[in-house]
Amino acid sequence: MRKNIYIMLALIISTVLSGQTLQVTAQPDLAEWDIIYLTDFDFENGQNNPLIFGYRLATNDGEYPIENVSISFSMFANVPSLDLNTELLSAELFMTLQAPLLITNRDLDQSVADRGIADELGNQITFDNHNFNSIPTDEAESLINTIMTSGSMPSGNYSFTLNVTVPGYAVDYVGFEPNKQINIVSPANIDLIFPPLGYEFVSDTYPVFEWSSTGCTDFYIRICEYNPIQHSSPEDAMQSEASFPFPDDGNFYSLGNVNQLDYSSVNGRPLEVGKAYAWQVKKVCATTGADQELFSEIYGFTITEAGQTITPCQQQLRNVVGDSQYNALFGINGPLEGFGECAEITLDGENLNTTDFAALLVQLMSGTYEIESITTQ
Repeated sequence: MRKNIYIMLALIISTVLSGQTLQVTAQPDLAEWDIIYLTDFDFENGQNNPLIFGYRLATNDGEYPIENVSISFSMFANVPSLDLNTELLSAELFMTLQAPLLITNRDLDQSVADRGIADELGNQITFDNHNFNSIPTDEAESLINTIMTSGSMPSGNYSFTLNVTVPGYAVDYVGFEPNKQINIVSPANIDLIFPPLGYEFVSDTYPVFEWSSTGCTDFYIRICEYNPIQHSSPEDAMQSEASFPFPDDGNFYSLGNVNQLDYSSVNGRPLEVGKAYAWQVKKVCATTGADQELFSEIYGFTITEAGQTITPCQQQLRNVVGDSQYNALFGINGPLEGFGECAEITLDGENLNTTDFAALLVQLMSGTYEIESITTQ
């Protein structure tokens, strides 16, 4: 009797160890997007869709056919702004595998049952049964309105689930997690914090650049010298040779998901006292289509000696006329000592901002305009 029990246990263990396995590998796995654009999808013909995910099904021992294979996909959404917490869509396919099969999101549309899928040996796989379900129309109204306005899924948490079952087979998901959550936050503008707006003065040749933004955190930066003699605007300055990245490759420098740059920690061109600089940050958002780039405004600053007091207007004048001429005019005992605060400058009755004033100075120095008279108050 005891011998028979040992034999039975040995047979059970042998059966378990030699059990058949269906292996599922990602080719490719579901990406973690920042933005999901519904306009990228053609629900009538999935063959027109971008490749978002693909999964290959194959046995571990190469034995086929395999009957009653079930593959299901589902998408669950939690969108607090719409008071939505429900399954958006699901698809389930039943088939018999004749050989290894790659199934992608392009195969999932209303015509898949009629069209079928070809396996790796060219066999046309038809479906023994299939189910497609989507969110009820009455629940989807607010979601549809939001999507129609922005073209993308609203901010929220989205869960994607892949489930493969085969009677008598173990299922092994190789190298990926079949349940994935993606947190989508509508990308906001990039707010530059320091150096701030207005060509502020920084008494440090190694400033720490800071910015803030939500949604998408793949940041890039570019810093260029701004010389009013050479550049008509800060935008023009950003197209010139960069101080960082250095050497300049014409692009923004990748920083990853950080929201600041300590200039002392990078190999940038040294920033010089008395010079003005423009800087800008961009971020790149991964979408279901092409990557999307978002840019901050262009801010500027001037490097000054520690403790030095000089106004933006004075610095612009200094950049245009040069240090020696500026000191002769506005320095101690100079004829314009004490002047230089350009609080109100008008041209033909219109107020000029600091950027327009800098452009006017450049045109005066180049001879485009000539001064006929000057009045001070």
